[in-house]
Amino acid sequence: MKERTRNTLIRILTAVVALPVYVFLIVTDSLYSLPILLISIIVGGVCLWEFYQIAEGQSGYRPFVKTGMISALIINIIMYSYAYGNITGIGGITLNFDVRYLLAAVMITVSILATIHILKRPLKGGIYSLGATILGWFIIVIPYAHIMLLKSLRDGVIFIIFVHLVVMINDTGAYFGGVYFGKHKANFKASPNKSWEGYFSGLLFGIVFAILYSQFIEVFYGRYFFSIVESAIIGIIFSIIGNIGDLFESAMKRDGAIKDSGSIIPGHG
Repeated sequence: MKERTRNTLIRILTAVVALPVYVFLIVTDSLYSLPILLISIIVGGVCLWEFYQIAEGQSGYRPFVKTGMISALIINIIMYSYAYGNITGIGGITLNFDVRYLLAAVMITVSILATIHILKRPLKGGIYSLGATILGWFIIVIPYAHIMLLKSLRDGVIFIIFVHLVVMINDTGAYFGGVYFGKHKANFKASPNKSWEGYFSGLLFGIVFAILYSQFIEVFYGRYFFSIVESAIIGIIFSIIGNIGDLFESAMKRDGAIKDSGSIIPGHG
């Protein structure tokens, strides 16, 4: 009981402290929208680093951590430049990058990684190490960097906050539903202790919040966001995606023989 109460308090305190700062950095448009780039670099970088720790695990293989992290930084800068390509900065320099540069940067980096592995590293496990390095970009860095593209759109900030909160509310609802009502195990191999009550509680929380958020935006900001039906459908979709992501992470942790993927955000990972 004490451990359960402690975990609950940690989750609440983490959300109270971290969420306002996170939202502020997303909302602000000052400094050529550099705060959103900073968020993408930090959050994406932390998640990528933790992914590499999981990938290494007890396998003995080693992803190219330094090269992978530097490549992630380059990918973020390219995505930022694509999202805000019409920004004229200090000295009159205008950012104007084509998104095709992103593909070129990835291909060049992959070629460099492969060359380094052939010249300096043992050939055993080379495919695994190279594959884990690249996989991190495609499941973490590039998807999360789209937060900059979303923000550059009309009402992008409203949608970014919407997606984040639906996933968080679903996760929180699933946690409490599982802790207090969970009786029937889902028996997924990736996470055998999760219950159906937890999953459906999270889904219900996600749907209700999505509807309330859409109505809040329409009433208090006078902006049509989504109808009740549309909000419910989107709440279902993002809740399911969030659960799939959670199961995917659990599968990776089990494969790497790691209990927790990280403690940088207490109570959330």
